[in-house]
Amino acid sequence: MSSILRTAHIVRPTVAARVAARNVSRRNYHHLYDENTVMGKKFLDEQKAIHHHASSTAGMWYKVSLYVALPLVTVALIRSFKQETEHISHVKHHAHEEPEDLPPEFPYQNIRRKDFFWGNGDKTLFWNDLTNVHRE
Repeated sequence: MSSILRTAHIVRPTVAARVAARNVSRRNYHHLYDENTVMGKKFLDEQKAIHHHASSTAGMWYKVSLYVALPLVTVALIRSFKQETEHISHVKHHAHEEPEDLPPEFPYQNIRRKDFFWGNGDKTLFWNDLTNVHRE
């Protein structure tokens, strides 16, 4: 057993083994395979095919997002803007009327232990006079 331990420190990896281990950790496989060997050519051809497929796929998704997604988002934006402006004008038109279908006032709503330091102290920071109903 001691003879194994004595010779274990003498065994050092060769320079080629250290370079191969370093290239594997860096994922740089091009230096591991010689272009003249069959496996090396096969591996490098596969890597070129993957690179070509990835570049064409990335170009396709760029075109899809530029020519399909961007116009669809623009159309949806314009449509929702029109609907919201119609809704706001409708709400402003009926703002002077008292709402008929108010939700019931529950005792746990609008509890104020201390006044807010803005406005009149009773309305929250996100209060909207068009949509929120102020009850005393």
